[in-house]
Amino acid sequence: MDPAAPSDISQSAIECRGACMSYGKLNILDNLNLTLPQGQIYGLLGPSGCGKTALVRCILGRLRISKGQITVLGKPPAFPGHEVPGRMVGYMPQELALYNEFTINDTFWFFGRIHGLTSKDIEARISFLVDCLDLPDKTELVKHLSGGQKRRVSLGAALLQEPQLLLLDEPTVGVDPVLRARIWQHLVDVVKDGKVSVVITTHYIEEARHANLVGLMRNGNLLAESPPDYLIRFHDVSTLENVFLKLCKACDHSSAKIATVIRQKKKLNPREKNEDETAPILHGDIEKKKLEFKVDWKLWMKSLLPKWRKIAALMMKTFTRIRRMPGFVCFQFLLPVIQISLICLCIGGNPKDLPVAVVNNDTGEPGLSQQVLWHLDNNTIIQIHLNQSDAIKGVRDGKYWGVIGFGANFTRDFLSRATQKIVDEHAVNGGSVHVWLDMTDQQIAFTIKLKLQEAFEGFVKDILGNYSYLASLPVKFEEPIYGNKHPDFTIFIAPGAILSITFFLAVGLTALSFVIEQKEGLLDRGWVAGVSSLEVMLAHIFSHLVTMTIQIILLLVFTFLVFKIPNEGSLPLIGFLILLQGITGISLGLVISAAFDDEQSAAQVSLGIFYPNIVLSGIIWPIECIPYPLRYISLILPQTYASEGL
Repeated sequence: MDPAAPSDISQSAIECRGACMSYGKLNILDNLNLTLPQGQIYGLLGPSGCGKTALVRCILGRLRISKGQITVLGKPPAFPGHEVPGRMVGYMPQELALYNEFTINDTFWFFGRIHGLTSKDIEARISFLVDCLDLPDKTELVKHLSGGQKRRVSLGAALLQEPQLLLLDEPTVGVDPVLRARIWQHLVDVVKDGKVSVVITTHYIEEARHANLVGLMRNGNLLAESPPDYLIRFHDVSTLENVFLKLCKACDHSSAKIATVIRQKKKLNPREKNEDETAPILHGDIEKKKLEFKVDWKLWMKSLLPKWRKIAALMMKTFTRIRRMPGFVCFQFLLPVIQISLICLCIGGNPKDLPVAVVNNDTGEPGLSQQVLWHLDNNTIIQIHLNQSDAIKGVRDGKYWGVIGFGANFTRDFLSRATQKIVDEHAVNGGSVHVWLDMTDQQIAFTIKLKLQEAFEGFVKDILGNYSYLASLPVKFEEPIYGNKHPDFTIFIAPGAILSITFFLAVGLTALSFVIEQKEGLLDRGWVAGVSSLEVMLAHIFSHLVTMTIQIILLLVFTFLVFKIPNEGSLPLIGFLILLQGITGISLGLVISAAFDDEQSAAQVSLGIFYPNIVLSGIIWPIECIPYPLRYISLILPQTYASEGL
């Protein structure tokens, strides 16, 4: 059969000619030729790691070959307008690739919507598959099924849309012999009318006796391709396994003989190039006969547009999974509220009940030191009267936050400073309040300084009355243009905190959900069903926008109504800005999920970017305090301008 003739290709479900694929220096497929006639079962046999799964992915268009040509149902896989991947092909991966939160009915409805089946067709196919595959009640959750039942549900999902080509990647791994025989019998029944072709990969060589054709594969090469009975008779052995062993030994012997000849030629004439190394055995002929397929630009443009039925199916999938996980729903909605509540309750408030030692040696009348102490805020500062040595020792031992000291002649010296034009340094020092602070906590030390300043201002007003301006700074702060005269750190940090909560929840949920789906084979199965990356991203964004909107509403309710954070701007604009920040987080989560294959790495990266982003975005401290080299980094971070604008 001429592999390049269009008429022959139309009679074959799959044609592989000279297919080569490699990862770096490792050859996964090496000049592989394979033919699957329409309406037959092809058993692709070989040990694990021989390239079976890679070949299946190339046939499905999930991987690209570097040389040669593959045609599936008449056209190359992933050809514009060709439903491979898509409705024409059914795929059962080696992993179960099922959503544990789905029922059997949910699973079939999900794939039915993806393939564009009508409700009537889906119900009819569900009834047929439940009966044919002997499935349990269709309302049973997948996570409650046994291993064999899950295998049959996975096979049913591949058969749902009645595909023309069925690819099953090791469907019988880990199942009992009875179920294995039942699966093979069903495959034989499926291909009876000649409209369906099946490729099944397995390393259980003997079970492939049911196939019409078998291909024995090793190290990316197809050692033989013929009906199983013919191979057994031709090699004069009793089992297919013995055929495979015989071919492997012959291949090893041939490879060793060729390597010896090459070494001998190199010794005789090192400069002479070996023909076996330079001239491809089949590649040249294949390239000459390679078919050209013209792309219809209308079909190409249409293939790029997202299909809303697939997006809707993916969104319903997300909401169904959320509905079946009430604990996860509570986590999604309550975690932002808990976080903003803790921030508003624990950050930015004024310290209270600060023990401060007081050393009052003032013996003058009318006891001005005592009047200063009366003006101290008793809710903030607890006065503990001690002598000098005990007070200093108490601060060093961590009992007190500072010492407030008055000299023996404080009243006399203070009055001298206030009434006489010229006083000596001794009187200035004696008429001052002396303060020794524990500066290990800057915020507490700043609070004590502020309360002392306020107390002294009140004391001066009482003593000097209308002449109190003489003891005050000649600076008057008017009403601020933005904010108020007494700023609250909670108000400063609240906008950045809201944005950070929304941003990092979106990052974590997106990155982890995609990595888990990819690891379990769920993404691959969706892509083989014809779902594009754009549709997956849009569905995830739209579905997450719903939960994000609820999260934002709860955040704003607690921020404005419960904790009374003032709002001077447009509420819709605030919500829109937070929503954009969530979309940015989703985008970063998609990048992380594309870069990493396991949950641990994705989680570590998501957590690793949290602290630098918080520090450099001006959320905790103004970016004007950041050194210039780091400030340039902060300006490109997504939360810097957003938190400043909010």
